Amino acid sequence: MEHECDTLPHWLTGSPQGEASHVSAAYNSAVTAQPAYPAGTRQLENSAHAAEASRTSTRMASGISAGGFLTLFTEEEIGTPSPASRRAAPVISPLVRFGSAQDRIEFVRRRIKQLGFDSFSYSATRTTAHHKSMFVLTSYESQTWLTRYFRERYFELDPRVALASPTGMPFLWNTADMRADLPRAQMRSERLGGLIDMLEATGRKSGILTQMPLPEPELSASLCFNSEIGNPRWMTESIVAETLMFAHTIHEFIWMHAKSVIGIAPEQQQRVSLSELQHAVLKAVVQGQRDKEIAYFLGLSPHNVDYHLRRLRQLFNVRNRVQLINVAQGYVT
Repeated sequence: MEHECDTLPHWLTGSPQGEASHVSAAYNSAVTAQPAYPAGTRQLENSAHAAEASRTSTRMASGISAGGFLTLFTEEEIGTPSPASRRAAPVISPLVRFGSAQDRIEFVRRRIKQLGFDSFSYSATRTTAHHKSMFVLTSYESQTWLTRYFRERYFELDPRVALASPTGMPFLWNTADMRADLPRAQMRSERLGGLIDMLEATGRKSGILTQMPLPEPELSASLCFNSEIGNPRWMTESIVAETLMFAHTIHEFIWMHAKSVIGIAPEQQQRVSLSELQHAVLKAVVQGQRDKEIAYFLGLSPHNVDYHLRRLRQLFNVRNRVQLINVAQGYVT
């Protein structure tokens, strides 16, 4: 039976170590030992009991509520685009020429190093009046960094994202300037100070962030290249230009070939015909109810709930629970 945690790997749903508001010595040693490019493979829970514990940990420890969904995906899940999908792309990205996802990963890693950066992150955010979804590529970031960044909800106040132009222009940042610009409000300064401390502790002292426009108005994508070099003068005009061109290459490839994988699906051209019971199950799923809760409130057996969820995924042409929620928002609002 499918569970909400299927889109959250075990290393993100596990219990945090130590106090959330401080960067401990143990944490600093852990991030120092953490490789820049983890395998990024999802680790799914094998039992209903473990999945239930993982969901509880996700909601209570990581601070990710049932109403805000985080989907992590890897290059391996994107796979190798089919010839038909390559021809359908308006611009043929050089990334489609690789015969396997691993070859593509190695190329991207080499290019990131050639440009002078140590890590790279890609995230897409869909924001509506009642729902927020984030889709994060994990193949080029450390698990330790992602775990801390999302558990502490630093994405909500990251000034690099807030100050970047939404039109695709590059934003050059460094932690020294971020620290100098800390606001006077104590609470916000402490949280931003914690983010800056974490950036510096994990070798992210300068970099380039760009936000790419997307066809749908509620969607935005952020690409961030990070370096352990503190002095931003190393980022010359030629490096910035090459980085921006490479960012466009990555963004175009992901947007064209990963939408079905990460659940950013276009609006349904025709409304799916649902029975009253299917609509009730769908509404419960969108509201964040678990399978057992749906069965209890609708008077169904767990087997029937599982059947209706599988049928709904078929009707909406999606692969998992999070994708179903993202596509089906208009049916329950």
